[in-house]
Amino acid sequence: MKIAYLISAYKDPAQLERMVKRLERHGDAWFFIHVDANTDISPFRERLQPGREQTLHFTQKRFHVMWGGFNQVRYQIEMLRCCLDGQPGRFDRIFILTAQDYPLWSHKRMMAELEASPGREYIRGLNVATGKVQQYIVERTTVYHLFRDFRYLPLRAISRKIARLLPVRKKPQVMIGGKLCDVWVASSYMCITEGLARYLLNEMTTNKRLMRYFSTSFVAEELVIPTIAFNSPYAHNCLLSASDDYKGLINLSAVTYFCYGHAIKVFTEADYDELMSSGRMFARKFETGISDRLMDRLDREDEA
Repeated sequence: MKIAYLISAYKDPAQLERMVKRLERHGDAWFFIHVDANTDISPFRERLQPGREQTLHFTQKRFHVMWGGFNQVRYQIEMLRCCLDGQPGRFDRIFILTAQDYPLWSHKRMMAELEASPGREYIRGLNVATGKVQQYIVERTTVYHLFRDFRYLPLRAISRKIARLLPVRKKPQVMIGGKLCDVWVASSYMCITEGLARYLLNEMTTNKRLMRYFSTSFVAEELVIPTIAFNSPYAHNCLLSASDDYKGLINLSAVTYFCYGHAIKVFTEADYDELMSSGRMFARKFETGISDRLMDRLDREDEA
């Protein structure tokens, strides 16, 4: 299978290099990488590009990424564009991941799963407009969140508080294909078919009304793609959340396992059993110098 990996990165080029080596060990793997414009790209180029000029590409456009800002959607578009425009042949699957992910499954197991479900879209969504989700999830969409891409943190924090006090709101619905469609939320990390990827890119680059709507949403990268996907001809192949109770991305992630506390946990070898019982293909976070022994163990199992 020809697999494309769209990867967002902002630190730890050694970790990303290790993940790329693991994923390219088997089969036909291509990589399309966005490096945060706040980060020096040189170490990433030096470690990753030599010898991979045909199969590893960095996006030409780079964005200054602030968590929760609309630039996260802009780099999603740029990765999709880099992957789909001008690349030879077609991709069987397209993964959207981060540079701090790492595969939990062996290549053999992962390919068996994908081949057994050729049309499945590994994106798990929850309808925001039904009224069954927590109010703060609805407010991520309906409240006008301004200044989310500003690099001055106090302004971002203050503007978010003020926005929640204002009476003006958007409805959790948006126009797609001439129809008023419900907003959906999901993890921004997924595995999709090329058909859905092209549909997403077309909507994200031509539907200006859609993009204006989400440009004032909070963490729009978890809203734009799910909303398009679950209101598309591919919706019947997408996965529904097993619960209307939003508990973070833990129940909205179809391919990547997370562990939440005050921050997303960095995994070590002590977490091996938890990870292997998660049922997910990948996990996040892994860091050089902290997760090395765990990754060594995962690599040995992939080689077996």
